[in-house]
Amino acid sequence: MVRRSRGRRRLGTAIAAMSLVTAAALLASCGGTGDSSSTGSGDSGGKKAKISLVLPGPNAYFEPWGPAVRDAAKKYGFTGSFDVPPTEAFDLSDQNALMDSLAGKGYNGFGAFPGDANGTNAQERKLANRGIKSVNINGCTSDPSAALFCVSTNVYEAALYQANQLIKAIGGEGDIALLTSQLTDPNTQLRIKAVKQAVADTNGKVKLAQVVADIDTPQSAPPAINALLASKGNTLDGAMSTSYNPAVAMATALTDNPQYRRIKFIAAENSPQVMNALEKGYIYGTLFQNTYGQAYVAAYGLYKAIQEGCQVAKDAPFDKTEQTSQLITAGVLLITKDTVADYVGKPESLPDDTERLLKLLDEKILDC
Repeated sequence: MVRRSRGRRRLGTAIAAMSLVTAAALLASCGGTGDSSSTGSGDSGGKKAKISLVLPGPNAYFEPWGPAVRDAAKKYGFTGSFDVPPTEAFDLSDQNALMDSLAGKGYNGFGAFPGDANGTNAQERKLANRGIKSVNINGCTSDPSAALFCVSTNVYEAALYQANQLIKAIGGEGDIALLTSQLTDPNTQLRIKAVKQAVADTNGKVKLAQVVADIDTPQSAPPAINALLASKGNTLDGAMSTSYNPAVAMATALTDNPQYRRIKFIAAENSPQVMNALEKGYIYGTLFQNTYGQAYVAAYGLYKAIQEGCQVAKDAPFDKTEQTSQLITAGVLLITKDTVADYVGKPESLPDDTERLLKLLDEKILDC
């Protein structure tokens, strides 16, 4: 996910700009905006937008997508829904079937987390041939992409930042472990690559002792974490999770097993287990993404494209990664024990970042 020096400056700027604002302030300032969509077909709009944010399967991390699209739909006057196929794990076929079914019911815009970087691209291209617009959220398809843009954390830069924060927390040397998601997830390989780069930059002082992947489900994460601690709990100096369920499992394990709390752990997201462990000082920190804001901005962009006929500007200042040339980069923020009180019990959202993204969309990305 990358030109590292430029990406680091952008990430640092985004993090510095984010103030500690309550969820209530977000709703007041944004009014709740909606799904994002792109237009490249050159139509003049005027159709009633009917937008769905669609996952390839259930995952608790994405729960803020529901309120985000509902808030956007209420404010801007379109039909919006959050839809998840009835499967136990992420499945591209189930996601595609759900999108086909919704398209048959008149949905003309989709915001999707890609079930597969290439497979979702093919599905979105098929829908585009029917005049149905799509945007990717929180993960991008590979170029050439049928979606007009992707609004997402730059997952390479975010993982690089998280890894560097972990290396700093352990004093710049020692063994670390990476806990991550499905290897078919388009973000996972980028995150692994970023962590390996951060480790390489230490010139041998830090070792990536283990990568534990394919564990981002409530069923697979706990036994994998227990096995990791049983085999390496006495030698690991640090660990980081880039996914929701491994973060929950590790935070729970460190809460229940004081003998492993010497391990500096940076979690991901804001599950109750993670936030409780952070409040008590059992873990070092957790990395927030702008989950609500990404979905909100995506829904808004789709509405503008479908209902108002906006198109993506030819000179839109997208960020570029190894995967896509059409990235709108959302911010991240490291939450520590010093700041956790401002975030406990609230949705995972970064309100200032959402305002920045909406302004960027209106002023530079969309041509209306």
